[in-house]
Amino acid sequence: MRIVVVGGSGLIGSRLVAALTRDGHEVVAASRRCGFDAVTGEGLPEGLRSASVVIDASNSPSFEDAAVMQFFTTATQNLLTAEVCAGVQHHVAVSVVGTGRLFGSGYLRAKCAQETLIKESSIPFSIVRATQCFEFLTHIADAATCGTAVRVPPVHVQPVAADDVARTVAMIATGAPLNGTVEIGGPEPFYLDGLLRRVLGARNDPRDVIADAQAHYFGTELEERSLLPGDEAELGEILFEHWLDRTACPMLISSVQPAAACVRSDRPQLKDNEFRIDEVPPGSVLLVGHYAVFNIEGGFCATQAMCTHKQGPLSEGSIDDTTVTCPLHGARFDVWTGAVLCGPAKDPLNTYRVTVDGEIGRVEVVLPHAIQGA
Repeated sequence: MRIVVVGGSGLIGSRLVAALTRDGHEVVAASRRCGFDAVTGEGLPEGLRSASVVIDASNSPSFEDAAVMQFFTTATQNLLTAEVCAGVQHHVAVSVVGTGRLFGSGYLRAKCAQETLIKESSIPFSIVRATQCFEFLTHIADAATCGTAVRVPPVHVQPVAADDVARTVAMIATGAPLNGTVEIGGPEPFYLDGLLRRVLGARNDPRDVIADAQAHYFGTELEERSLLPGDEAELGEILFEHWLDRTACPMLISSVQPAAACVRSDRPQLKDNEFRIDEVPPGSVLLVGHYAVFNIEGGFCATQAMCTHKQGPLSEGSIDDTTVTCPLHGARFDVWTGAVLCGPAKDPLNTYRVTVDGEIGRVEVVLPHAIQGA
């Protein structure tokens, strides 16, 4: 079965590519790096040729209301049109729990518009709505930060590991189309403020998390159970405590190391600046301590982990060729030089040399060679 994963270098997409490849499927990680651009339509006929399934795990490089709406509607319409011509038999979309009921959020309005286009298409489909990923929790804190305070509404959440989302999407993608929507959430519910305290505390982050009934969540008001999945939702297997034990370290940034990367008794403990190269497939990024490590065009390089604009986590950004886009406000950087390619960032990234010794990669902390004064 030939499966095209759109957004195959992102948080969910990279895990999907790895899982489906292990299961013996012919998998294409579609991106602008390989001449595939769903927004412009470039490369779609060639990229979808002979594909049986298309999984759309892409995400907008900007969360601004108009930009995110344009991204999801344009890219989805282009994909669906090309899929009809290519004879694709199953369109699978990764969506978000809350879509269709939280219209105060520009992002969720855009996801709702995307889902409507899919349902109105002639292509058999499956939509998988996931709750917030564990790997996204510090981003939630960052978006709710003012000064040293993180103000979030006192609501329940049921976050899920990205590996569990990828496992469920892969299973659905290789089965018969549902022509409907399923939800996946984590195995345990939490209060959002308490959960963020645990995440930030595990990283020695000094910010104070405050439950504020007046606080919004990415622009929308929430009721206590607005972010919870329904009673029929699939539940992930990875417990939050286990995920936190594997990923927590004393830093101020989020970790997106795959859950499968837990230390085994037959593998040596890694140092803070080390990683296993099989954890960073081509076209992907991994957080290693204070650094974002990229596997770009067959080589490894590293930058500081946080965007120079508003400290967005680059390890959760989208990658295209040698460019990373910050998920918060869309700033773009060259990962080899650190140069700013597109604002709002003005300052370049610090960059670092990466060496490889067998299966182990190592970030060498040397003087940054980012372009100065750009």
